[in-house]
Amino acid sequence: MSLVLAVLLVALVLGWLAGGSLDRLGELPLRRRWLVVVALGTQLAGTLLGGPFFVAGLLVSAALVVVFLTRNRGVTGTGLIALGLLTNVLVVGVNGAMPVSAAAAARAGVSTQDLLTGADARHEPSGEATRLPWLGDVVPVPLPVRPEVVSAGDVLVAAGLGQLVVVGMIGGGQRAACGGAGRQRRAPLRVCNPGGRRQEEVHHGQERS
Repeated sequence: MSLVLAVLLVALVLGWLAGGSLDRLGELPLRRRWLVVVALGTQLAGTLLGGPFFVAGLLVSAALVVVFLTRNRGVTGTGLIALGLLTNVLVVGVNGAMPVSAAAAARAGVSTQDLLTGADARHEPSGEATRLPWLGDVVPVPLPVRPEVVSAGDVLVAAGLGQLVVVGMIGGGQRAACGGAGRQRRAPLRVCNPGGRRQEEVHHGQERS
């Protein structure tokens, strides 16, 4: 979480320095926003119940978020976020918890006492029986205020969020969401309204009045 917050703060500063604004970020044409709310509620319920409910809640919430990101795949940054979430779900699903590297925790200055005593059901020490250990929490983030150990999926999520914020603030995210921005020669140029729906189609070499 500390990494994500740090990246978001840097992204906001970069977006502002580039002449962007939060108003433009708020105008991103995101569809099915209620999926994120349901996903957060599901994950919170799983965390409170613990045990197998934590894994189930994580899987369901991640699936809902991936559906949301897929529906908004034209918005810059959503691809990285979806990929990061899927890798986290994969490693938690095959292990029952997020494996944490003790060596990475030591480099970040994070205590592993809770992991060793089993007080934290969401994480477990990485060992010989761990499956896909490279997808677990193996990246040390020695931040001065709140150090932590994150996974490759967390890095992808943070990068995607940072990209979404910067591009959205400068007005680039909405253009990508219209679709057809990456089309080249002989492809129709689509003109979209703020909702993302096509209003008219103009072919190269032809204009429709």
